[in-house]
Amino acid sequence: MEDKTAPKPVVVLRDAHLAERLSLEDLQWRASLVHPAYRNALLEDRGIVHLPLEHLADGGGIVAEIDGKVVGFAVLLPVGGGVSELGGLFVEPEMADQGVGRALVEEAKRRAERSGDVLLKVVAALKAEGVYRRCGFELVGETETLLGRALIMLQRLEHSVAE
Repeated sequence: MEDKTAPKPVVVLRDAHLAERLSLEDLQWRASLVHPAYRNALLEDRGIVHLPLEHLADGGGIVAEIDGKVVGFAVLLPVGGGVSELGGLFVEPEMADQGVGRALVEEAKRRAERSGDVLLKVVAALKAEGVYRRCGFELVGETETLLGRALIMLQRLEHSVAE
């Protein structure tokens, strides 16, 4: 049984490197297979999981490491009009509930705020609604993706007075 009082591991965040695109795709694949609603489609077509190089360029890719091992990543995409999109957030399944996802969301928010954005958008798996709500997102709608129905969630960003 997991000890809930044990300290969470230290998550180190850094920019993604273009050379690690394929290993990040593999991480995305493993993280996505956890969702039963996506499993069959993913097993039928491995090509569904694709991370474009341009998503990792210019600080758009954020990697989370624990003890030097990559345990998650997120992609932050500029949408325009004061909006950035958290275009992907994936955590190694065995690292769930260790603060990795929250750390990635918080870093994405900081980067979006530094860019002057006022909203952060995410298109989330249905089962991820609670996770994103705990990170401050609100449900605003639904959409269809390659893997089926998904949620559209937004978070208003707070800019510090010191900026």
